[in-house]
Amino acid sequence: MNDSDNKEAHSYKDPMAPRVEAAKERREALEEEYPRVSDVYDGFYVRLKELSDEESRFFLGAEAIIGSPLAFDGETAQLVGGDGAPLTQISGATAKRLKSYASKGWNIKVLLSTTYFRAQDKSAVADVAFLCWKPIDDEINAALMAFSKGISERLAAGSRAEVRLTQKEFVHVLQSQGTWYLTPNIKREPLEKGTVVYKARRSGVERITAYALRHRSGCNSLAILFWIILAAGIVFLVWFFFFK
Repeated sequence: MNDSDNKEAHSYKDPMAPRVEAAKERREALEEEYPRVSDVYDGFYVRLKELSDEESRFFLGAEAIIGSPLAFDGETAQLVGGDGAPLTQISGATAKRLKSYASKGWNIKVLLSTTYFRAQDKSAVADVAFLCWKPIDDEINAALMAFSKGISERLAAGSRAEVRLTQKEFVHVLQSQGTWYLTPNIKREPLEKGTVVYKARRSGVERITAYALRHRSGCNSLAILFWIILAAGIVFLVWFFFFK
């Protein structure tokens, strides 16, 4: 290679380089306008195992509607039933993590993802999604509440939506006031032998029930009556076929 060829090779500049660099700078500037996602948000799934007979009846019964929220006691790291009674205990590092968030005043949203039936001991296993965030201001809090609603709808439809957020996804959520929730779907953890999926999506009847419970104004008695009849019927069927 002669000197002129060498000089020409060294003088070459990628015509797209300025655009790429400008786009990178715009993206970095935009992300700097928002808090770091790792400082204010956390999302993950937890698999609940070794459930008692009473806990199993709940997760195999009518009250366990896929995509619906579960109450959480931040002081004890317990999931709580609709009647306020402890439902199941979160333990280990996950409990410590959640207690820390609760002590700092973070919002902790728990959504039922999937329930399983374990034939060996006729018990239930369940997956729940935790979405936790620091309510920095009303705008961010409202956006993440809307985002959690979108995740709930995806779970109800049978998708296992990713609840972790990258910084870019977090910015999308805040910019859209929570209407952006297009995180990818992820695979469920492998099941132990003898364990089968019991409920992975919301049935038509459950959709009607969930809607009635969300719109109790003006039809409170009807919603409660429908819920009681449905719960009694499904619990009886579960007991008859699996626990009798």
